[in-house]
Amino acid sequence: MENLPKICVDTTDAFMTTERFGTREEVIRWIKEVGIDNKVTVIISRSDTETGKRGRSNKIIFGCDKGGKHKISDSGTQSASKKCGCPFKIRSTPAKDGSGWKIDVKCGLHNHGLPDRLEGHSFIGRLTTDEKQHVADLAKRHVAPRNILLSLQDKFPENVTRITQVYKHKSVIEKEIRGPRSEIQHLFKLIEDAGYVYWSRKKDDSEVVREIFWAHPDSVKLLNIFPIVLVMDNTYKTNKYRQPLFEIVGMTSTELTFAVGFAYMESEQTENFCWVLEKLKELFVKKDMCPQVILTDRDLALMKAIEVVFPNSINLLCRFHINKNVGAKCKQHVVNDLQKTIDTLWMKVVWASDEVEYGQRLHQLEQACVDYSGFINYVKDTWLTPHRHRFVGAWINRVLHLGNTTTNRVESAHWKLKQMLGNSIGDMVKCWEAMNNNLRLQLGNIKASFQKSFYEVENAHVSPFYGYLRGSVSRAALRRIAEELLRVDYVGTNRKICGCTLRTSYGLPCACELGRYRVGGIPIPIDAVHVHWRKLTMEVELEIGEDDGSEVDMTAAMDELWRRFRSLDVVGKRALRSRVCELAYPTMTTLCPPPEKIKTKGGVKKKGKKPADYDVYRDPSYHEYVDKASQSSQRQSQPSQTSKKIKLSKKQPQFIVQFPNHIRSYIEDVVNVESDGNCGFRVIASLHGYGEDGWSMVRRELGLELIDKDRSTLYDKLFSNRLSAVRESLMIESFGSQPPEKWMSLPDMGYLIANRYNVVLVCLGNPCITFFPMTSSHSPNVSIYCIGFVNQNHWVQVKMKEGFPLPPVTLDWKKFRSHIATTWMLGFAGRMQHWQLLTPVLA
Repeated sequence: MENLPKICVDTTDAFMTTERFGTREEVIRWIKEVGIDNKVTVIISRSDTETGKRGRSNKIIFGCDKGGKHKISDSGTQSASKKCGCPFKIRSTPAKDGSGWKIDVKCGLHNHGLPDRLEGHSFIGRLTTDEKQHVADLAKRHVAPRNILLSLQDKFPENVTRITQVYKHKSVIEKEIRGPRSEIQHLFKLIEDAGYVYWSRKKDDSEVVREIFWAHPDSVKLLNIFPIVLVMDNTYKTNKYRQPLFEIVGMTSTELTFAVGFAYMESEQTENFCWVLEKLKELFVKKDMCPQVILTDRDLALMKAIEVVFPNSINLLCRFHINKNVGAKCKQHVVNDLQKTIDTLWMKVVWASDEVEYGQRLHQLEQACVDYSGFINYVKDTWLTPHRHRFVGAWINRVLHLGNTTTNRVESAHWKLKQMLGNSIGDMVKCWEAMNNNLRLQLGNIKASFQKSFYEVENAHVSPFYGYLRGSVSRAALRRIAEELLRVDYVGTNRKICGCTLRTSYGLPCACELGRYRVGGIPIPIDAVHVHWRKLTMEVELEIGEDDGSEVDMTAAMDELWRRFRSLDVVGKRALRSRVCELAYPTMTTLCPPPEKIKTKGGVKKKGKKPADYDVYRDPSYHEYVDKASQSSQRQSQPSQTSKKIKLSKKQPQFIVQFPNHIRSYIEDVVNVESDGNCGFRVIASLHGYGEDGWSMVRRELGLELIDKDRSTLYDKLFSNRLSAVRESLMIESFGSQPPEKWMSLPDMGYLIANRYNVVLVCLGNPCITFFPMTSSHSPNVSIYCIGFVNQNHWVQVKMKEGFPLPPVTLDWKKFRSHIATTWMLGFAGRMQHWQLLTPVLA
């Protein structure tokens, strides 16, 4: 007792007991529980079992976890030890009278203090059997370790486990599952067990995997049911080997995305893509089946591979990425004031509905970019000349792309997969598990969407007009038909006005077709809907063609294999057997994953970070570089060399000098439109939200306004003997340029526009006029449309500042307006008086 240190804790009384225990396990359990209650960590120092040999007897020696000597190491590392020579000792042996195991406290003293809490203790924090099972269940569902720990604390309140134990047990679980198998062997086992279709190939003269491709069995079935459109793209940062992941997706009849297949590739060269696409081709049950449309980015190697493997497929390019890159180039070459205008002109080129319109839009873009040859040459040489048939509406509207004009589907699939992966440092097994779990969720959603289309009917589709389609066509298709039905009122049965884009691009009845069904009083026939939209189940057997049966018959091949085997000597037989065993027993493969990080074209070479030769983080798109540079220059408030080169004084809006002096200070901008004899109606269509190309709708609606039964008497008085001439000016025979008698003229059209759309129309020209609605009362939230007449032959949209002065109304408006319309003059009296005050200044 004299040699004990100053710190001395006596726990003898806590462990003293006369109780007898039936088994060794009961003794251990009791002592450990008492130890935890008294903040003492008891461990088994020694134990023995009687075997009949001399010196062997049943006993257990318990000690404190701080017992033993502290060993000092010269390793130089930051090591530590809990050992301090604690004398605590308990001995347990079976009683001689056979009553059970007894406990004898040899020394209940500790030469160290006892902790207030046991949080983080490596021994006490060990997981119990139930806790280990809980961790295993959550780890199987890819729950993050921090969330597993929180779940343990909720389910087992007395648990003092730390995150380290969770990570360790997860590692133990993975090792137990994998066993002695290598990574590729275990991957092939998982793939085989799940029934996947897969191929792999190795590098020449080595056992390293070069490419590997796999597809879920249900994905193969969906591919053969919905083979029309495929979208494919590479993504990065999904695995520790830095190999790019090539993903292929398709679209179901319910417009949901399904994954077709995945491929890890050595690099992104044409030869690599050809191998992957050849394997994709083998997934089609019928030899003559292939995707009609394949949508990609402008990856020249991939485009070349598609041309080789699927020569009959149409390769479209992603509009989104094209527009972003063109916009980025515009920022570099064009002054800020014109960027928005040129972006708008570019979008009109992309959305041109026919080749004639495409030529006109391109000419307008060329005229606007006459001072920016670098930009227009980039647009032509990079995009329009070689690839316009892959993304411009005039060409792709003739292609059955089912609404897929961007790679958004596969980009979204990339994002969902990475959310499931959680990080980019996993091996191929973890990547496959994430893909498999993602596919299970995806397939569940697809099956549910089929059932909804089969059993549920939306309110908008209750009409007998959809009678043949309900339950036989997907709800997604019915929604598109319902939207197209809204165009029937102004398209009628005219094919030229309709454009028939829904028929050619979606395989659904277009407006003119629906108009003919409506006129005939018949429901939409089921045959009018493409078969793609009529497939609402996966529970079908894939049928092979009459000539395709030989491809799955292995009889001749097996006979030839046996013949060759018998003809070989012992060494040859061993070699052939080894090759056959690789096919028969994939889990015994000698393939191994890449031993080093693979260099691909997606690498970002930065000094002082990852090794330059192996860094394959995705190279940002061109438009991302430009946007980042633009944002950086704005933050620093220092003009870059490019901005210095294009820095110009702010220009006045176009045509502003043609408007009266006293109103110019209220003009914010002047928006020009195409001058084809429809310019006035284009301006109104744009202001009303139809878009400039909705001018034909405005003509039609103003024609309907003239014959409106509620205002027919008004127009008879207002136009008198000119009524038929006004009506004729609204009717056109073609969509080309219109003669002067078909142009929009005021004041006649001003009355019709204000009444039809219940808006205030302001015309700036010679003279300047305001048109109020003639049959309704004043509304404080009314829209004000401002247009301008320039060059004596052209209409433009004029954007005005809030509260600008209003010119006077016409005498005919005052003469023929209804009594309640007087409130318009009262509501805008202040702004009209402001105009009168400014007018003398002009004189």
